[in-house]
Amino acid sequence: MPPTLIVLSGPTASGKTSLSIRLAQHFQTAIVSADSRQFFREMHIGTAKPTAKELAQAPHYFIDSHSITEGYSVGQYEREALELLQKLYQEHETVILTGGSGLYINALCQGMDQFPEVPEAVRQSVEDDLEKRGIGYLQEELRTADPEYYEEVDLNNPHRLIRALSVCRSSGQPYSRFRKAGAAARFFRPIYLQLHWPRKELYDRINRRVDLMLEDGLEEEARSLYPQKHLTALQTVGYQEFFDYFDGNTSREKAIELIKRNSRRYAKRQLTWFRRDGHWKRFRPSEWGEILRYLELSRKEQLHIQKRRSDSFSQIDLLQAGRLVGRATVDNKAAAAYEVKPPADWAWVLEHETGLENHKVH
Repeated sequence: MPPTLIVLSGPTASGKTSLSIRLAQHFQTAIVSADSRQFFREMHIGTAKPTAKELAQAPHYFIDSHSITEGYSVGQYEREALELLQKLYQEHETVILTGGSGLYINALCQGMDQFPEVPEAVRQSVEDDLEKRGIGYLQEELRTADPEYYEEVDLNNPHRLIRALSVCRSSGQPYSRFRKAGAAARFFRPIYLQLHWPRKELYDRINRRVDLMLEDGLEEEARSLYPQKHLTALQTVGYQEFFDYFDGNTSREKAIELIKRNSRRYAKRQLTWFRRDGHWKRFRPSEWGEILRYLELSRKEQLHIQKRRSDSFSQIDLLQAGRLVGRATVDNKAAAAYEVKPPADWAWVLEHETGLENHKVH
């Protein structure tokens, strides 16, 4: 049986750090970060990094591992993280991967997407449009060129917009069309866990966390990084808004309001990404017993779920090593129907996910 990679994700401010540490302590293992902002050692408060106390509770990797002055790509992360896992699995049967960057999680677990080569002149034309017409122009072009990716990408990240639009312009096709249909072979088996909060509770948590970041010195941290504001790593929520304030383009109050709004929008796009994947089993952070129960069942029986959504219903499949063993559908009126009943010992997995789908689990 291959070693296990517990992939713990969820939207920003959902409680990934504390639960990942609890899991690492339970399985006596290490944590690998898949948070693309926490790689950088110069960014602390605005990225909600684990505290020194939290870092001491379990071994962590890819935290403060790089500088914002270094170019660091998802491809490099994939290679380095795979090499690290090879070493960690020599000592552990299970490793924890956690973070909210879906692109980096997918690269490690499924492999990088293959995109066509983009002529330098095309990329330069997109960069020129950003400089002359602003990020709003690129956002609107992407909305037209690739509505699917528009719903997922961080619209405040110019690097991601430039990359996507360069592919669109050079190929004449949507960027999302080139995304990988099948997963690359891996030497580990991922089990996907997504932390779930009702939307209002999640947004309240995001707003409170921004307030705590401000108390901890986010504005001062952003000011210290202001001379390097052109770097790709700093084109992100929590810093860009303060840079605009420092430039005199907005007020401090407006900058704080935008940080909260853009953080909520980022969470919404993360949730869109998870829904597109369809393989995440959701749990509330407080459901420790259920999480361990699912992990044990998934490891022993090779169980996982796969969800598909349409405008009128959600279909939730329970699979064992790729074979359908249970299916439930939930319509827009929150009525659940079981088309394929799973074995009794496994039925709770479908019932639990169906409950989250129709809001019976709170």
